[in-house]
Amino acid sequence: MADDEAGRLTGAPGKATRRWWVHLGLIASATTSLVFEPVLTLHIVLGLGFVGLVALHLVQRRRVSARLAARLLRIRTILRPAGRMALADLLLAGLAVAMLVSGCWDWALGHPTKVRWHALTGVLLAVFLLVHTLRRRTRLRTSKVR
Repeated sequence: MADDEAGRLTGAPGKATRRWWVHLGLIASATTSLVFEPVLTLHIVLGLGFVGLVALHLVQRRRVSARLAARLLRIRTILRPAGRMALADLLLAGLAVAMLVSGCWDWALGHPTKVRWHALTGVLLAVFLLVHTLRRRTRLRTSKVR
């Protein structure tokens, strides 16, 4: 990558475009999975697609994820904005894993458990994703993959 006259990074527009498509895929798969929850096969396919996109999203931002994970180990930084962001990302990852595990568990049993873990984690994840997306909406289109 090179700098142009204004000091902006140039090059790799394909990576930025792919990053945008992953963001769009995350939003679309989460939304349509919720809408089509009564159609179990479609809900499962969309949910697994969402999990795959989450993994791809984390790979795209591996440097940021590594720095945030390191911040979790330092107690003093937890109360600062970067530490809170690290906690929020940990919570998002935990909710996504809980959704996958509880969904697989319900599917293996053939019916939901008495405590509807998949539904509860789904509501929490949907609310958290909405807040996460709204707070980052200005950067969704312009974020860079380095």
